[in-house]
Amino acid sequence: MKKILSAALSLLVLFSLMAVLGPPAVSAKPLSGYNVLILKNVDAWNSPAVEDTLTDMGVPYDVMTSTELQNKTAQGLIDAYDMIIVVSDQPQSFYDQIGPQMGKLEEYVRAGKVLEIHAANWGWNGGLWTTPLPRNVTIVRSYSSYDYVIANNTTLYSSYASHGYFVGLPADAEIITVQAPTGSPDYGKPSTAIYTLGNGRVFVTGLTIEYSVARRGPEWKAFYTEMVMNNLGYSQTAPAPEMPIQRGINVMLFNFYYYTQYHRNLERYNALYEEAFAGGMDNETLGLATIQNDTAADYYANASQYGPVVANFPRIYIFIDLRKAALHQKQAVKILEEAMADR
Repeated sequence: MKKILSAALSLLVLFSLMAVLGPPAVSAKPLSGYNVLILKNVDAWNSPAVEDTLTDMGVPYDVMTSTELQNKTAQGLIDAYDMIIVVSDQPQSFYDQIGPQMGKLEEYVRAGKVLEIHAANWGWNGGLWTTPLPRNVTIVRSYSSYDYVIANNTTLYSSYASHGYFVGLPADAEIITVQAPTGSPDYGKPSTAIYTLGNGRVFVTGLTIEYSVARRGPEWKAFYTEMVMNNLGYSQTAPAPEMPIQRGINVMLFNFYYYTQYHRNLERYNALYEEAFAGGMDNETLGLATIQNDTAADYYANASQYGPVVANFPRIYIFIDLRKAALHQKQAVKILEEAMADR
């Protein structure tokens, strides 16, 4: 009961702050203002999980087959869509037709858009990728029931959580998940990553997103929802002044959560650092913790560029930076806690 009252009080404070601060100087596009294209010929593992997730988030989308894509130009895609999602587990005819069109999709990304590729083939529909992914990335067949989420030290489980890992990822790739077939993460087998291409981003995953979101626990839905929000945030669309605040709480709750996590861990970090320094903690450990703390502060500063953070909770534009600020601050605390526990 105390937790419920505390949460209610926190939200009351949040809404009060927003009312006092008023709208921010720069407003961001709501989720309903984005447009996504889903490429598939059939449902992956008989599951429309991608469409269901976007519907729940309030993100508009179109669905197109590989044949229909042949009638579209790169510029037409750039003008119409913020992100394109290639669905997992397609028949061979899909991959045979997508392969020759990868140049068009890469041109789309270079213009500042996002291409989200679900590369888990070897599925029920029998198809296999016949061409490399953008920047010559390829997926290697490898089944794992467990995949490790690096950012928050959690594990995703499914009968097969992933069907493969990636090789040839560029140096600037951010690794999001790795396979963990024995329960321990294998950092040599990245199963989800995001990397740049021109002015845009390519998100690749070997996770069985469609199967597991539909048939496994809520952690899969939460993970994929967060990935979609993250990817949409990378789409280069200039913020439009006077845009109305998004109705609904999807983005607000995520931003509120990371905001509170950042500040709680910052307070914890400051107390731990003072204690560790006074206790003679070695400079190497203090330095590692300081790097994480400073990185978190940089991300939080980025989230503040549109005005007061609390006034921007309904905006997707602050999500990426606020999330990374919270995760790096958590890591700073973890470094100090583990070092102090070993003494």
